[in-house]
Amino acid sequence: MNVSRVLCQFLLLPLLLPAGFSAGADDSPAEVPHLQISSIFGNLEESRPSSIFIVLKNNATPSKKLDANGPNKTNASSIAAELFSPDDRIKIFSGPQMAGSLAAGENATVQFMALAEGTALGIYPLQLRLNYSRLSQVTASGEGSIPNVVFAYESISIELPLQVEVVRGPKIEVEELGGETLPGIESNLQLVLVNRGDEPALDLQVQARPSPPFLMVENGKEQASIAPGESAPLSLSVFTDEDATSGYYVLPCMISYRDEQDGERRSQELAVLVFVGEDAFSSWLHLGVAGLILLLLAGGFWGLKRFMSGRRRLRIIKS
Repeated sequence: MNVSRVLCQFLLLPLLLPAGFSAGADDSPAEVPHLQISSIFGNLEESRPSSIFIVLKNNATPSKKLDANGPNKTNASSIAAELFSPDDRIKIFSGPQMAGSLAAGENATVQFMALAEGTALGIYPLQLRLNYSRLSQVTASGEGSIPNVVFAYESISIELPLQVEVVRGPKIEVEELGGETLPGIESNLQLVLVNRGDEPALDLQVQARPSPPFLMVENGKEQASIAPGESAPLSLSVFTDEDATSGYYVLPCMISYRDEQDGERRSQELAVLVFVGEDAFSSWLHLGVAGLILLLLAGGFWGLKRFMSGRRRLRIIKS
């Protein structure tokens, strides 16, 4: 451990430290910082960058030897936290995070971004390294109103184990599409979405985008929170090109939702298959053409029958 000494002169220090005061000889184990992991928030979603929040706490017992505004050997200063993974499939993107200084009983939160790829769902170990400094000794010497004060600081490094869980996260899929569109008109559709993941999707919204033959799209204003295994309907309307032919077409949609762990909004693309039917005019036209063909066939058959009957009569008269 490295020890650095800083020589300071303070005009008002006699109010805090009497001449000849030395704090190094009577150190007790209680007069040191005691950094711990208080709690952890956030999971790792497979194949998606995720945030992990770690709450640090200085669990030391406050020193009563000095004034609250004076030097305190239970304070942890210049705290730098760095997260490591022994598993190569879990990559830590964030470098060292600064947590400032913590007095006894205080806490601070550090955030790390990580990615789990190719891992099975489950719990994985990580390691948190904390580098900080603490006041190890204060020595005052000299006479008179301006003493010489020496602060000795000690650099400390500790490692704390922790565990994180790899989860699927919200996985939104199209379960059902209600309604169909017709060329040249606006049609209302109901999109039923299901959450196939293991985390809830909060305040979910659908933003469909126009794509031929869908000329205009109006998205519904409603939001839905979908728990794992549950579904919810969302509405939208589309205006279809009047020249569109009957069949299935892709309507691109953007699904956005709020993550329960970090509160951030996430999004994913969905391709929705929408059926375009035949318009009434085309159906009537096809029906009319078919009827006309049947009428012509019937008329031709009737004419042929009369012609053949006439020929038979002519033969009878001649005979």
